[in-house]
Amino acid sequence: MAAKIKYTRKDLKGPDEFISTLGRATLWMKENRSTLLGVLAVVVLGLGAIFGTRAYYRWQETKAASELWPQLTRARALLQAPSVSGEEELLRLEQFLGTYVTLHPGTRGEVFAKYYLGSIAYVRGDYERSAEQFRSAIGSGKEQGSTMDFLLREGLAQALEAKGDAENAQKAYGEAAAFANGELRSQVWMGQARMLAIQGRKEEAAAVFRKILAENPDTPLKDLIEIKLSHTG
Repeated sequence: MAAKIKYTRKDLKGPDEFISTLGRATLWMKENRSTLLGVLAVVVLGLGAIFGTRAYYRWQETKAASELWPQLTRARALLQAPSVSGEEELLRLEQFLGTYVTLHPGTRGEVFAKYYLGSIAYVRGDYERSAEQFRSAIGSGKEQGSTMDFLLREGLAQALEAKGDAENAQKAYGEAAAFANGELRSQVWMGQARMLAIQGRKEEAAAVFRKILAENPDTPLKDLIEIKLSHTG
């Protein structure tokens, strides 16, 4: 004879409670249907606004960049072959780039514009302003993952060296080396060693020279480095 199964009030009450809770939730949703639809609409509109805003900013940045690149090409040509006749045009470019930086903050184009503003200031002998432009561009963080990582730090190091700030120049040269390899790294290491030697830190300078030879033994700078080592050793 099969044993009788006894159910307690708790056993019988459990499913009823679940059904009752589910029913109350369903009833609440029906009663507040308009409210729920309104909330859902707000969420959807909010997501649309977020993605729409991102798309708008991307469009704005692309449009701004299309205006900038021709000017940068001209600036590069003028900086590579500066002349008295090009000074007036360089001034116009400087004004254009300054306005661009003001109108398009936080963009990658701003970083490129500041790089050329720093380069123009360097050519003019305004090393303080040159260093400020390079520092500002580095501080934005927008140049990460590109050759500009290296160029900005090299530009900063050269401006600081020209300004006579050997300590900060050697630091900037060292930072630039972290974003380069091969001959480019050898060149900025040479700058770092030069700044260390100027400060009388000959042992540190010699260590940098040896590092160049260890990484790039066939460097065209080999003879010069050996001469430098003979003076620092």
